[in-house]
Amino acid sequence: MLVRTADNVIVLMDASSSMDAAHRKYKKSNYEMEKQALAAGNMRLPDLGYNIGVYTFSPSWKEIYPVQKFDRAKLAEAMKQLPAKASGRSPLVGGLEKLEGVLKGLSGRTVVYIFSDGGYEQAHGKDPGNKTAELARKYNVCFVVVSYAEDPDGVKRVKDMGRANACARVIPFDAYITNPYYATGLLYYTKAGTTVETISKKKVKGMVVGNINFDYDKFELKPQEKDDLNQVGKFLQTNPQAFVALAGFCDSRGTPEFNMDLSRRRTEAVADYLMKNFKLDSGRVATAWYGEANPIASNGTEEGRAKNRRVEVAVGGL
Repeated sequence: MLVRTADNVIVLMDASSSMDAAHRKYKKSNYEMEKQALAAGNMRLPDLGYNIGVYTFSPSWKEIYPVQKFDRAKLAEAMKQLPAKASGRSPLVGGLEKLEGVLKGLSGRTVVYIFSDGGYEQAHGKDPGNKTAELARKYNVCFVVVSYAEDPDGVKRVKDMGRANACARVIPFDAYITNPYYATGLLYYTKAGTTVETISKKKVKGMVVGNINFDYDKFELKPQEKDDLNQVGKFLQTNPQAFVALAGFCDSRGTPEFNMDLSRRRTEAVADYLMKNFKLDSGRVATAWYGEANPIASNGTEEGRAKNRRVEVAVGGL
């Protein structure tokens, strides 16, 4: 029982010359890896009634699959229009301005994936971070920046874009292309009360970790929660092929924007604990947060609200 978290999904592809660099691990160009990740996402995305759009913003703006109802076969055919080789400039701000024209015609919530190293042409006079923040104020949009930035200026610029609002985020390029949860996991969640028995779950014997719960309006981890997370951390250390997926939620008190940010802080608190204490890289600790969505108990009682203030923990990749 999957519940979509967005009505529209837009992907902005970077086909500029910087993407022609060879990936240090896979010995293919970053651009080729980017195209393969898009193709894999197309195959994995469940058809929950999304509108999908794919565009390139470099070396110039081009419609690959203008926003329309998701059709897996049509999208796969449209992706053949992508440039064969990465080349040319990176007019990122110009692409974001073109994106605004697309957003104006949409209704509902939109998630925008942007592939970027933070490089951009300064001719437009605006910084990409300022532009994403402006769009986030004007439209119901969440930006997901898939980052392959390495130089300090690019890293800072990508982080600024990922702070556009409470639902915006930055995902490392390597994590995105190797972990399927990052490609589609932000776009839906499993409805509370649904039992999902996975192969991975059957293999995780002797480790029972419930939800990580939090006090009202807090995101600090309690001692008991750390004990549970220690089990997860040790398991991941001894099973290097495994990863953990974290999903953060709140109770219904507070505004939607406040609750989205609080669920983000709770999810990041769990992720930081695992990464710092068990030397895990970000590619093995996948995060998503959903605000007050998907309650597992009534928000009409204190007991129910306490259960809803949680980060769900799931181990995958086995």
